[in-house]
Amino acid sequence: MKILIDTSYFLPLIKIGIEDIPQTILVNLLSKTSHEYFYSNLTLFELTAKGLKLSSQKNTITPQDIRIGIDATQNDLRLTEKSFTDNPLIIELASQLKVIHNDTIDCLIFSTAICTCDCIITMYDSLFDKINKTPPLIKKIREFNENFRFWFNDLSEDLKGLNSIDL
Repeated sequence: MKILIDTSYFLPLIKIGIEDIPQTILVNLLSKTSHEYFYSNLTLFELTAKGLKLSSQKNTITPQDIRIGIDATQNDLRLTEKSFTDNPLIIELASQLKVIHNDTIDCLIFSTAICTCDCIITMYDSLFDKINKTPPLIKKIREFNENFRFWFNDLSEDLKGLNSIDL
């Protein structure tokens, strides 16, 4: 299965903890070689932005920490970078997600996963819930990737698919 890993799971690589999630979750996930793992090129931007914000406000991490985390991501042979420009449908779908969700980067990362992978690992179950309340969006996502799945939070639960809709 092709799995895109959302930015939150990379935060420990730049010394940012994730509430209620083990710090080793990414390492444990990548040790399972039965899947192909991907990240969005926007993840590198998000890691940098979040890291610089903390670096400038609280001095809890350094620019070096950010660079080390980005290098670790880019140089891990188990991970492959995906660009939101890899498929023209990504931006089309992101524009439709943007109607229900304000964060453009989230919309682009979700769309990248939907258009190029089988599953996204994410903490944003709220976006999943919004999608599931929007039948035209469910239909559009199914047109792009009929069997797309979502895997949430600490990955202890089963993967979830979108609601059924009457056509």
